Amino acid sequence: MKQICNILIAAFFISCIASCDNAKKDDSNAIAEKKNEKKFDTRAEEKEADFVADAIEDKYAEIKLAELASTKSSNKQVQDVAQQLVNDQTVSLTALQNLANKKGISIPVEEGEDAKKKVNELSEQGDPDFDKKWCDEIASKHEKAIREYELMRDRSTDTELKEIITNDLIVLRAQLDKLNALEEDIM
Repeated sequence: MKQICNILIAAFFISCIASCDNAKKDDSNAIAEKKNEKKFDTRAEEKEADFVADAIEDKYAEIKLAELASTKSSNKQVQDVAQQLVNDQTVSLTALQNLANKKGISIPVEEGEDAKKKVNELSEQGDPDFDKKWCDEIASKHEKAIREYELMRDRSTDTELKEIITNDLIVLRAQLDKLNALEEDIM
């Protein structure tokens, strides 16, 4: 009987470890970064590849959040800004995907789990709260992206990546200005 209990306990721990490992394997960005780790010779190349993978994952998230706002919000200004975000982020996503394909960088195919949770959380918000919380979330994402893009632009030696980053920074800053103005109008 004691041996059966030990076997069951061992099986339980093995299944817990396996399920934790599967959760990590299902994250498409983690998979991409793991593949990139093996592909690139230098740490700088790997960091650039990871940046591209992270930026693409973030673009997917922002597109999902913007699509949510364009359909959920009853505020015409929010809908318009959200639709412009979808358009701008899709262009940027395509540029990053093209660069990744050209450079052999493995990339995620969707937004991360945190973004999925945020979309679900925001989709449950009532109308007056939704617009404010959506603006806060997107503005926060833009501020973070601007900091990360500026750092990579300064560190990267890849001229194509630097060009994409420079163009994206212009768009991100313009979008952030619109979001900040929209947020003031909503309050």
